[in-house]
Amino acid sequence: MSRQIKIILGIFTVLLLLIIANLSWVQIFGAQKIADNTANNRGMVSQYAIQRGQILTADGEVAAQSVQTTSQYKYQRVYPMGPLFANLTGYDSWRYGRTGLEKKFNQDLLGEGNTTFRSWLNGLLGKSRKGNTIVMTADSRLQRTATEALGKQKGAVVALDPQTGAVLACVTYPTYNPNLAVPGSNDDKQAAWNALIADPNQPFVDRATEGLYPPGSSFKVVTAAGALDDGTVTPDSQFDCTGTYHIPQFGNHSIPDFNTRGHGQISFETALIVSCNVTFAQVAIKMGAPAFVAAAEAFGFNKVIPFTLPVAKTHIQSASSMDLLALASAGIGQGQDLASPLQMALVAAAVADGGKIMKPYAVSEVQDYNGTTLQRFGPQEWGSAMKEETSATLTDMMVQVVSKGTGTAARIDGVDVAGKTGTAETGVEGQAHAWFISFAPANDPKIAVAVIVENGGEGGAVAAPIARQVMEEALSQSK
Repeated sequence: MSRQIKIILGIFTVLLLLIIANLSWVQIFGAQKIADNTANNRGMVSQYAIQRGQILTADGEVAAQSVQTTSQYKYQRVYPMGPLFANLTGYDSWRYGRTGLEKKFNQDLLGEGNTTFRSWLNGLLGKSRKGNTIVMTADSRLQRTATEALGKQKGAVVALDPQTGAVLACVTYPTYNPNLAVPGSNDDKQAAWNALIADPNQPFVDRATEGLYPPGSSFKVVTAAGALDDGTVTPDSQFDCTGTYHIPQFGNHSIPDFNTRGHGQISFETALIVSCNVTFAQVAIKMGAPAFVAAAEAFGFNKVIPFTLPVAKTHIQSASSMDLLALASAGIGQGQDLASPLQMALVAAAVADGGKIMKPYAVSEVQDYNGTTLQRFGPQEWGSAMKEETSATLTDMMVQVVSKGTGTAARIDGVDVAGKTGTAETGVEGQAHAWFISFAPANDPKIAVAVIVENGGEGGAVAAPIARQVMEEALSQSK
């Protein structure tokens, strides 16, 4: 072989090796970058060639499904119930991405998670791929009742099964129609979508799980649980309410009561029934900051609630930074206290379930497209908020709140309802948030509910009737 031929052969060999090396680098290290390139939609097109699985309600209604289209994105989402479950399902859109359960369970809905032999064989034979079905714990009838009861009032409703942690209903307002996230072939939804994004009322924020508000007097259940549990008070402990509690060492700073004339000599039990600020401010100070904060954290405050979907972390001021004024304010649910409706539903559920706190969850199972169960989700205990005997005592006190106290608007004929009102000051006159937390029946709880109406006023007048309607619907279904 001549020297020239050897040189040419060497050059071609080097070039071939460089080509092989480049292709190998692309396959091993550059594939993801290419797939993520916004100019490359091949991966997205292939995903939308799959008939994505349905999202069903607990009672079998379709909340989300895929339909065939003539576009390059073969299967696209349709949400038959519109806004009703938007905060839970979220949306799946080739233009705007994914949120909610659509995002959380994306692999399952694409059929890339757990699969049966039949679905695997269909894929092997080249048949049209179908994703798995997600079954929610929420019931469409209860969701609709909660939505109608809240109406056009800005706020949220959360209903839980206190014994399991299953979400029975989860409503937020304002909300949005997830169908707007799915561009159609003949209709341009961009203007409506842009209006949602620009809306100052933030319809994409799930107030049930991500809204943080001062809990007001609904938080007195937490203070009461801690004080009863550690022996700071008994239901018969006596307090003197003059209408204002002057904080020791704070001069003119004081905690006012809504009853400016005062309740006079009052038992701790009666103080919860009539929601006496003066008593609960004194109780918090009597507990001391470390014990008070520990009691709140036992309910999940200052922790991230382990939920199926994103949640906001609730807040209680640290014990080391609390002075007496801050402690007294925190004891009545004001100061730096911040709670989500989901958190306050867990407070009610903990009292209902003997002090245990169950992890809340929104999906009960994953099924293949033939209805075969692939994965189940069930009750898991998260922690303990109080002793069982404390929960029994507190239940009796909360029943009296509804039977003869501030929560009478939540009464249900023939049913003992346990509840607590809250009217949370916001710092703006006449703009208090209306709260109500409750569970029923008190002796065999089937449902725990938390309601907030932003700037709604008195919890007993505004939030309690909403909770009553939700509980009535749930109990009618359990008969």
